[in-house]
Amino acid sequence: MKICIPLIILIFVGCNELPLGEDELNARGDFSAHYIELTRFNSFTEMKNINLGASVNLIAGRNDEYESRILIKFNFPDSSYHGLDEIKMVLYVNNRFNNDTISCALYTLKQEFKEGEATWSKRCAAELWESPGGDYDGDSLCYFTIKGDSAVVYLNYIKLDRIKNSKGIIIIPQQSGFVHFYSREGNRGVQLRIIKNGAITTIAASADCHILTGPEPSYIDDWIGAGYAYRDYIKFNYSDSLNDKKAVYGELSFCAHKHFSMRDSFEIAVKELIQPYKNFDTPCGPIIALKKFSVDDTLFTFDIVKHIQRIIEHPDANFGLFIQTSPENYDISSFKIVRGSHRLVVGYVNPPAGRK
Repeated sequence: MKICIPLIILIFVGCNELPLGEDELNARGDFSAHYIELTRFNSFTEMKNINLGASVNLIAGRNDEYESRILIKFNFPDSSYHGLDEIKMVLYVNNRFNNDTISCALYTLKQEFKEGEATWSKRCAAELWESPGGDYDGDSLCYFTIKGDSAVVYLNYIKLDRIKNSKGIIIIPQQSGFVHFYSREGNRGVQLRIIKNGAITTIAASADCHILTGPEPSYIDDWIGAGYAYRDYIKFNYSDSLNDKKAVYGELSFCAHKHFSMRDSFEIAVKELIQPYKNFDTPCGPIIALKKFSVDDTLFTFDIVKHIQRIIEHPDANFGLFIQTSPENYDISSFKIVRGSHRLVVGYVNPPAGRK
């Protein structure tokens, strides 16, 4: 019992120390956060008709604003194609999207294309199509309707010979609606199946991509989108009240009032520009915020405290942000941001005395 008395006294004394004094608080720093809202310097849309050759999807379809066509190339082995029982081309539908039932036409291409460079206007990086949207022969090989988990296009000897002697094929939608197929990168790419005496020869596509045209927003509009890529550039004015402060909170928010998408959800990324803004391809750092949203959402918020911490350390490097879909080549989508709805609220604490 005598041993426990000193211990009890020590505990009692330790638990009844006076609150921290002003000098102690100054030494440790002010841990209560202060909040300010940075003012918007500027915002607008940058857009680019990007190449979609690396996409895991091939998209065919159209509406009042978009049209997407599919380019495919096969390399045929040296073998006889006589006495065949059946010739068909098979495309597999990606059911992660809300696909429509549409009809398409199949044509042969008159010009080569490069999978990693072709767009609606260019067949490769250095050469334009003669006609935007692809150069193809006037007579179609066939028409077909896409419905269910796959599209099967039956061919004959004459059509097979036309494909063999062409620069590739193009699938052109004939009515409104969109359908998504797997590309070579999606591991279930387009195939030609040639059946002879019960034996099946499969010829996989050697190159494929879709090419897309889309709407062009006004320069002062704020859009984000994929396929026909839109990036929203936003820059906020730096406040000198942040000098020598420790940022603990940074919330970027904005509202959207109109969207086009064939998915129920999507992801938006935020990137910092690491050089002064020039155009769509201005160099950026890695993603500093990535968040998944429902297409029904109208308010979007992101934690970008890392950006605030960086510009406090380097105010001259406040080059702004790109807000964009992620990835930009996965689907066709667009989201129109309410003009003037961007907000950036910053929370900071004062550093310990003598450490400014």
